[in-house]
Amino acid sequence: MKTPDSTPKARLSRRVYFSSAHQYYQPQWSEQKNQEIYGDLYSPHGMGHNFALEAYVEGAIDPVTGMIINMADFDQILKEAVKPLDHRFLNKDVPYFFNTVPTLENIAVYCFERISESLKPTSLQLLKVRVYEGDDVWVDYGADL
Repeated sequence: MKTPDSTPKARLSRRVYFSSAHQYYQPQWSEQKNQEIYGDLYSPHGMGHNFALEAYVEGAIDPVTGMIINMADFDQILKEAVKPLDHRFLNKDVPYFFNTVPTLENIAVYCFERISESLKPTSLQLLKVRVYEGDDVWVDYGADL
């Protein structure tokens, strides 16, 4: 794909990993209602998972470097995005989740917001993030969804 000024554009994605514990729990609800709404996802003790975060960006290919972003820089942005989550109990250790249930969907929103903020000084557009909980369930979140 090329931009109107004929500069080639590309899309890039990268994956990083983190591990967290979280609890699907609404404090204003009874234990029974939490169990009813969240089912097997509710536990008074929370649960831990291995997560993967993929970020998808788009930008113009620099004619000198041949890249839209240096991979080491992109890695650092992604690692910084998940650093507050890694080996933490999200409900108790991450202020964002003090009043927000740390569902997979909300974890994706959190990551998207952090990465978007880090990309502001660049010309890259964050298209979406994909957050995996284990290998068989994931959520996509982005501006075009």
